Amino acid sequence: MTSQSEADEAVVRHALRMIGDEAGKPGPGSTADPEPIPLTKLRRRRRVVAASLAAAAAAACIAVILSVMDGTSGNTSPEAQNGRGQTLTEWIACAGTIAVGEVTEVRPSNKGRISVAFAVQEWIKPSRGDSSITLDLVDPRVAEARPPIEKGQRLLIVVPERPDQEASTFEGARLTQYRSTITKALDKAGRKTCPSPWSRTGQ
Repeated sequence: MTSQSEADEAVVRHALRMIGDEAGKPGPGSTADPEPIPLTKLRRRRRVVAASLAAAAAAACIAVILSVMDGTSGNTSPEAQNGRGQTLTEWIACAGTIAVGEVTEVRPSNKGRISVAFAVQEWIKPSRGDSSITLDLVDPRVAEARPPIEKGQRLLIVVPERPDQEASTFEGARLTQYRSTITKALDKAGRKTCPSPWSRTGQ
């Protein structure tokens, strides 16, 4: 069985060969032989590269988490009251309606609100419902932070149970991405109670 030290030496030798191959390539206007790289320096360089890869992996994980938590059709994350952010499961648990469908009509409602007629193609939360619904929503143009909802759009829509909070909408590739994310977390979210300040009782 190969020991850890032998495995390390094999990695070092492989890296040395690669570096030697690169160093052996003549640079512009130069024919000088490459200087050998000390083994200790190579090991130190290998540790730096490993640390850099670990940092990059951690950054990628953070980016994925932030992507999952980006629950809007624009560039902002789900609105949080009192400066406190939601987890993914809280966001789903605090939604009264989650569905995929087509916007068939949009008209003004009360001040700062719109009435959206929505032809449902797939119910996610609840698991079933009418084929056509009308949603009374905060007009996304009021805050100017999200794109408007327009007739003809095919959307995944996530409507908070609190009527004073904006709905989140997704279309195109983002619709597919967030539908998958929400579906996978739906069971876990179903066992969670929507906490204050996002619950209807927390108004």
